[in-house]
Amino acid sequence: MAQSSDLPDALPSSRTLARASLAALGVAALLIVGVVLPAEAGRDPLGSGAVLGLTEMGRIKVSLAKEAAADEAMDAAGGPVESRNGGTPADAQASRWRDSMTVTLQPNQGIELKLAMRKAEKAFYAWKTDGAEVYYNAHGEPPDPPKGFAAHSYAKGTATADKGDLVAVYDGMHGWFWRNRSAKAVRVTLKTGGEYLVLKEMK
Repeated sequence: MAQSSDLPDALPSSRTLARASLAALGVAALLIVGVVLPAEAGRDPLGSGAVLGLTEMGRIKVSLAKEAAADEAMDAAGGPVESRNGGTPADAQASRWRDSMTVTLQPNQGIELKLAMRKAEKAFYAWKTDGAEVYYNAHGEPPDPPKGFAAHSYAKGTATADKGDLVAVYDGMHGWFWRNRSAKAVRVTLKTGGEYLVLKEMK
């Protein structure tokens, strides 16, 4: 009597196995490029990260990782630590500036530079003119504010320079408006660092 066999009648061919392996590799590559890369590195070559909201998260992770690495290197070298009031010392900030922008204000012209920030994110800044005083107003606005909305004011006055920290009271754009009330052109240079997505001039 012939014995029965538990083996299948036919095994997948080498070509079928190769195709299945290639398909699996393709799916894995798409997941890495379309999901992992935007979420972890803030890079979005396919545009899927922006749709899924992953690219912004990735950029924040990269920024925080860079700051953490800078802090560790500073600690290892015996560098400065945070001051008593919780702020970052000026020399530590200077080594961690992310952006710098210079604008020229003609007489009576106003210009606004702002940071895109999430609620409770903390940025540090320093700005100065090339000598003349300007009116400034540091404030924040949420996305698409309703008509008549009053922006949150952090500080305002007249000065040739200012520096400090800015903690976002809500998601939105937070930054500075300057107006040149003198009869000559004035240059304003702003440096920023800390937790934010982008620095840009508002139009």
